[in-house]
Amino acid sequence: MQSAALKREAKKAIDELSEEKVKVAIDFIDYLKEKEEMEATLEILSSHELMAQINEAEKDIKEQRLDKFVPWGKVKRNV
Repeated sequence: MQSAALKREAKKAIDELSEEKVKVAIDFIDYLKEKEEMEATLEILSSHELMAQINEAEKDIKEQRLDKFVPWGKVKRNV
């Protein structure tokens, strides 16, 4: 099932719940969001390549080598 259809199904199911159960559903959704964020963080932290790039960027910032960075305006136009 596609994402949009799944979300419609979830919204329909929530509309049929009592207020008490909706609160439980919101708590569970918040838990899932936090879990997903933690998994993404752990994925980044476990990547030696990404961590090396982050450390290099932090070092460049600390040493004022800002020419190594792409200006936000240029990035924004390409997104």
